[in-house]
Amino acid sequence: MLNNSELIALRRELHKYPETGWCEFLTTSKVVGYLRSFGLKVLVGPNVINPKYVLGRKPEKVTEAQARALQEGANPKTIEEMGGYTGCAAILETGRPGPVIGIRFDIDCVDVDEIKENSHKPYFEGWASTHQGEMHACGHDGHTVMGIAVCSWLAENADKLCGTIKVLFQPAEEGVRGARPMTESGILDDVDFFFGNHLGLNLPTGIISPDPGIFLATTKLDAHFTGKASHAGAEPDKGKNALLASATAALSIHAIARPVAFSSSINVGTLRAGTGRNVVPPSADMQLEVRGETEEVCAYLREEAINRITGSAQMYGCTAGIEKVGEATDFKPDSEAINLVEKAATETVGPDNVKKLQLAMGSEDCTIMLKRVQAKGGKGTFIVFGSTLAAGHHQNRFDFDEDVIDIALRFYQNLIMLVAGKAN
Repeated sequence: MLNNSELIALRRELHKYPETGWCEFLTTSKVVGYLRSFGLKVLVGPNVINPKYVLGRKPEKVTEAQARALQEGANPKTIEEMGGYTGCAAILETGRPGPVIGIRFDIDCVDVDEIKENSHKPYFEGWASTHQGEMHACGHDGHTVMGIAVCSWLAENADKLCGTIKVLFQPAEEGVRGARPMTESGILDDVDFFFGNHLGLNLPTGIISPDPGIFLATTKLDAHFTGKASHAGAEPDKGKNALLASATAALSIHAIARPVAFSSSINVGTLRAGTGRNVVPPSADMQLEVRGETEEVCAYLREEAINRITGSAQMYGCTAGIEKVGEATDFKPDSEAINLVEKAATETVGPDNVKKLQLAMGSEDCTIMLKRVQAKGGKGTFIVFGSTLAAGHHQNRFDFDEDVIDIALRFYQNLIMLVAGKAN
């Protein structure tokens, strides 16, 4: 079994080589190598990812990421086995009757440039990101190591367990893109208890939350406006202004009337248009998201946003192409799963350090997995492991207290024994 020093060293190695969603080839290769060295059954690529449901995957970036991963030491056979799709799952089948447990850990990074200052521990100690524009600024390197640690423990304690334990290493959580295709592989359809998790989220080290609060349903959309270029001074009437169409759409989207009885959010996050100051802009690109406390609220906001995009394009004689690039759903955890987590957390950190987190506006694509399990009759919740942060999530100074890795491992040992211990 990997000791704590080895786990921290592995976390720092992963931190040094972050990979964005659907490009986690080196990360997946490393994870698969560890899982198979433990003697576990491992599913890779299309065996655990349904390509039909993949969103926001850019083939050219995938090709570049594969080549880079091989240069950085990825196993060529594993890369080939992945078939172009990242992510994997370890399965321990004890051969004894018992529950099926699923646990999910995400593996991708954030599109952030890590700060290069000596006051930032990863940079000062030499394990900051080596990939420009990519950084583990959300703690998924920690999540990945937690999952490997759990698998290491499972392999050494299989004789004490019953049933089946599935540990999922999910790609493309950022942008809420990876959970749906992993879920649609069918890997969760026989799961009795399912647990997602995240570190940090403004909870200090040593706190465990068995119930995070409210997760909002969300849809991420990309819109491309196509107009017609012309000379802005000589022939302005000959052009079709995609910039004005997109700007009108942005203002209109933010003016959508929202239901007052439910939490919701709308945001146009990026808007890029034009080719030069004296040219009627022929194209524009927009990235936006909507969030709603229920699927119905989210669907209403999504359709209203789409209507405003297409209507604004028509006003200026332009066309608009709209692509869904990510999604998550709303979720309410099950009391039975919460009670199990509370008991395991109490054994791990003591009753005074088990606290409910009052999230109100967050979204997580793990909700898609949790709802699938619920729809099939299983139970689940989402766990937050407190970890004191050097800076907030998605910031270029982000770092977390690595003590959380050992806390999470001890928690999962207690939880798995509680649910699937042979004495149970």
